[in-house]
Amino acid sequence: MKTDMTSKLPLGPLFTLATAIFMSITIEMLPTGLMHLMARDLGVNDGQIGLLMSVFAFAVVITSTPLTMLLRNIPKRYLLVGVLTFFSLSTVMTALAPTYALVLVSRIINGVAHGVFWSSVTSYTGSLVAPQHLTKAVSITGGGGGLAFVLGVPLGTALGQWLDWRTTFIVLAVVCLIVAAALWKVLPQGIGDRPAPATTAVELPTPQALSDVEAITASIPIARRPRKSMGLVIVLCVLVMTVMTGHYSFYSYISPYLLGPVGLAEVLLPIALFGYGIASALATGLTGALFTGRAGLGFYVAFGLFVFGGGSLALFAGVPVIPLIGLGLWGFGMGFLPTLLQSRLLAIAPSKHRDLASAIYTSAFNGGIGLGALVGALLLDQYGMGALGVSFLTLTIVGVIINVVVDLKTVRERSA
Repeated sequence: MKTDMTSKLPLGPLFTLATAIFMSITIEMLPTGLMHLMARDLGVNDGQIGLLMSVFAFAVVITSTPLTMLLRNIPKRYLLVGVLTFFSLSTVMTALAPTYALVLVSRIINGVAHGVFWSSVTSYTGSLVAPQHLTKAVSITGGGGGLAFVLGVPLGTALGQWLDWRTTFIVLAVVCLIVAAALWKVLPQGIGDRPAPATTAVELPTPQALSDVEAITASIPIARRPRKSMGLVIVLCVLVMTVMTGHYSFYSYISPYLLGPVGLAEVLLPIALFGYGIASALATGLTGALFTGRAGLGFYVAFGLFVFGGGSLALFAGVPVIPLIGLGLWGFGMGFLPTLLQSRLLAIAPSKHRDLASAIYTSAFNGGIGLGALVGALLLDQYGMGALGVSFLTLTIVGVIINVVVDLKTVRERSA
């Protein structure tokens, strides 16, 4: 029996999806906290462990769009449960792999499952709720990603230090299976399985992300609703990939950076990562309340936190306290940004192409993760830790410029 989930906020399914996202992001990002332990055990350097994130992300980029299209007729409930189960099994493979090469292979398989799951869960969230609840729904499910930084990665790091990194991956794989069973129990049947007909298509709420440029100047007229087009989706994805490349060129190596240039004691590493995660989760939870109807402002707040927070960490590594404050501010910025980006995506993507738009977005986001980790590895090998902050700041500023140009161009098109 099909259940109408769009008339009110379906908290049970949304929180369970948030938990699934929590597990997916935790497993994806865990090498950032366990990097020094994995490198020591596998006999490789930090850059090679960083490349585990690159191959994971590139697997998402290469496979998520074609697999999402190939599997689009499978009921979303079956698809989400199936790929999360597959994700869990490939995580066990990571834990049991005796060599770096086999760990690399397991992360590629991880990435394939992650890409299908993430592109499906984004569009599925939009199918669960009515237009007026979209930003809140995305904020709830996106909160799972923020919570992965709050609890998942720090607790995984602490568990790895207490036991070992392999045990940590096995524990996460078991929990992932439990979450897959919970999804099977709570997700309604029939929701999001077919695109809505053109005559009854759900109109998505507009965060005005492409046209709301009040953060730049109040004199520019603001249109109520951005036009929907795949062209705007592509531009958004270029912005996403640029900013995420900068972010992950630095954040992928945050553990050795904190233990090295910042001089943080190893026992305090999970606490520092916990602080970053708390900031990120708080920001994610506040995004809907602060920026509904004024998402353009939210983008510039997030970018500002990136620059000042990450910049403090990069430029004042040897100064007591300041790098840790900067890490927290950076966490706030990262908490705001993904929810704003996903809300903008759902607002500008044509309803009949929402799955495709989500898959392209997932590819861009994960392409940024993979490229960022790769750029960071190359810079780390050639120039040392100091180059990571330079890459981060440069690409973040480029992202701000792209955002400003797109905002102004959109407003000019509306005025013509």
